[in-house]
Amino acid sequence: MEKLLITLGCCYLLQAGSAKSTSPGAEPALSINVQEGIELLSVIQYLGCQLGNSTPSTYKQELKKYFLPYRTHAAVTTMFMFDKTIYPDLTEMGLLFYNFPDIRMRSMPDNSSWYKHFPKQVLENYFRQCMQFYKDSRFHKFYTSHQQQYTLWGNALQTKMETPVKIFSQVFTGRKPLHWQVYLDPLNDWGAHTIVPQKLEPGKENYVVYQVGYFGDKDSADNMVFKMNVYDFTWHEGAHAITDAILKQYRTQIDSLSFLLKDDAALKKQNINDWARYFDELVARSVSIALHKEYCSNADYEKLLQFETGRGFIHAKDVSDLIYTQFIHEKKVNSFEEVFPLTFTMLHTRYSQHNP
Repeated sequence: MEKLLITLGCCYLLQAGSAKSTSPGAEPALSINVQEGIELLSVIQYLGCQLGNSTPSTYKQELKKYFLPYRTHAAVTTMFMFDKTIYPDLTEMGLLFYNFPDIRMRSMPDNSSWYKHFPKQVLENYFRQCMQFYKDSRFHKFYTSHQQQYTLWGNALQTKMETPVKIFSQVFTGRKPLHWQVYLDPLNDWGAHTIVPQKLEPGKENYVVYQVGYFGDKDSADNMVFKMNVYDFTWHEGAHAITDAILKQYRTQIDSLSFLLKDDAALKKQNINDWARYFDELVARSVSIALHKEYCSNADYEKLLQFETGRGFIHAKDVSDLIYTQFIHEKKVNSFEEVFPLTFTMLHTRYSQHNP
């Protein structure tokens, strides 16, 4: 379970024109929308006072008005009574639901980080209550009545994301395009969250999937706008998606560097309290920094590097430089996975003398 504060600070906007051109290649598929199952869980979590959203929006007001009669529904009560703090990433489990409006649920995954906090059966029972909430509240009616608004949000963001998505796909997968699915999360004002979709939805092995929240921005007509640094969000979350399996493969080597973790207040504010979590975020942030160095202006690169270093990622310069030199700019290695042993050696060599 992860807090999403990690990306809130990335909300300064880079202009699309600041990206350098990239070589032509296969076009990655990009889809941006509000996913019905995720939004269902988000609404119930909000009604159950487990989604600390403080950003005002007309959408939230409409939602409160529509669902107020269901605030004592069994699903909402169960959410309210959970004795753990529930962060917005639980809503990713909404991908288990399908066949709307005749809602059904896929089998629960064999493994999930959520099982560390709740027994599998407890979560399954809760999700079945959510399915009943969907029916009792006529959730599909609310969802479809806002479909035009969801489409406008997605279309506005789509044009801004096309360039960074294409760059990332070409750098990390060559001519084999990745499929990108971005789920807008209008009740989440914490940040972005990467989903490993194949755990919840079969057939999504070559997908980059993540949720992104709403931070209160509006256009000149006072309409909600999902505004962010699309380059950093895209590259950061894309890195999480492609490194999930690699990090598991190198867990022993990663753990051997745990002495590098500092007791840092900035990291704690981001809910980063252990080395594995730090290294996971370090890699994602370093990938984005390295791509900024190659494809964006020097000012944008320096700004992001200083930003991440100031947030406690003191090894970001070392790791991003290695990724840039070995894989992105000079292509000294053939695959991104080959960067990891080099990273471990570099960090051990450079910092082992500081190991008490």
